[in-house]
Amino acid sequence: MWDVPSAVVVGERFRIKVGIKCSNECHLTNTDFGIYNDEGAQVAAGTLSDERWPGTTGLYVAEVELEAPAGEGLHTWSVRTKLETGPGSDVGIPHAEGSTDFGVRVVSAPECLVRVEAVDQITQTPISGARVVMHPYKAVSDEGGVAEVRVAKGAYTLFVSQTGYLTFRLPVEVDADVTARAELYLEPAPERN
Repeated sequence: MWDVPSAVVVGERFRIKVGIKCSNECHLTNTDFGIYNDEGAQVAAGTLSDERWPGTTGLYVAEVELEAPAGEGLHTWSVRTKLETGPGSDVGIPHAEGSTDFGVRVVSAPECLVRVEAVDQITQTPISGARVVMHPYKAVSDEGGVAEVRVAKGAYTLFVSQTGYLTFRLPVEVDADVTARAELYLEPAPERN
């Protein structure tokens, strides 16, 4: 599973990628799978294409569109497939059911825009590619050091991090659009004995 968003709004649609591979590298083209919610009900189905993920020898992939649950919180969903024999397998190897779980974090509709300016504390130059987290919302700063995150009203801890810098942390109460400036300090050079 990948491309699962860090948070989805109640009832909105979103897309994820599902990859399935047999340890014997059986051909899995046209293999069906199901996606099940935390109550065990099937919420979507998919079929693997004949395309393999680039750089792999047998990871078959499909993209699936899902609808977020009606209730906020973290939901544990699963992908399941049962293969009787591998399609195209010359030896007819029986396959056990495969499954994996993944989390779907559901949030209320964002009401406010938080604009974060990430800069180097000494030079005051913008830091591009900084990771901005206001759990469960995430963003990355652009070339100008700016990241924008849409969030629901509430209390958050803002974290801004970038390789080579100490992580910036700031409690933020969001009840309207707000701008925060994150001045990041370079990590101290390791001492040599």
